[in-house]
Amino acid sequence: MPNAQAAVLEGVVHLSGVTPGRPRMLVETVTSPDLLLPAAVLEDGPYLLRAQAATECRLLLIPAEALRQLVVANPEAALKVIFCLTRQFRRMTRQVKNLKLRTTTQRLAAYLLSLDARKEGSEFALPCDKGTIAAQLGMTRESLSRAFAALEADAITVLGSKISVRDREALLRHCPLDPLIDEAA
Repeated sequence: MPNAQAAVLEGVVHLSGVTPGRPRMLVETVTSPDLLLPAAVLEDGPYLLRAQAATECRLLLIPAEALRQLVVANPEAALKVIFCLTRQFRRMTRQVKNLKLRTTTQRLAAYLLSLDARKEGSEFALPCDKGTIAAQLGMTRESLSRAFAALEADAITVLGSKISVRDREALLRHCPLDPLIDEAA
């Protein structure tokens, strides 16, 4: 049960779900500035996810009861929290659409396009290890490896954590960007 609202001022926090007998699954990555799981704090209900710092972080903790009193007494503060919840809801809706409407190869192609594959000849490093990327994209490491292999056939070159885009149009053919799913589209 939440006793405080955490605001991420700096850093990256992973939110994950755990089910007995199954590996931990990364559900969302939260970056600054954002609130961690404000729905639980406002509702005074249990956290549905676990938070873990992925990088060094700086958090601001606001007592839960103080936040609830603030949003009741201050319409401007209430609107800011509502807008935060709205952004989080839209991120989760995009994520669900990505998971349900795309294959693993399409999800990986869209992910790479969201990083730095804006032009042919782009070279960039993956921002985290491949296990974390697989969890973010809702697949196993094995499925991620197969998706990388499919994209390597005509669109990218992979050297460890370094990605080189050989043919951006081929990458887009694997997964055309959709502004109703992809924020960068």
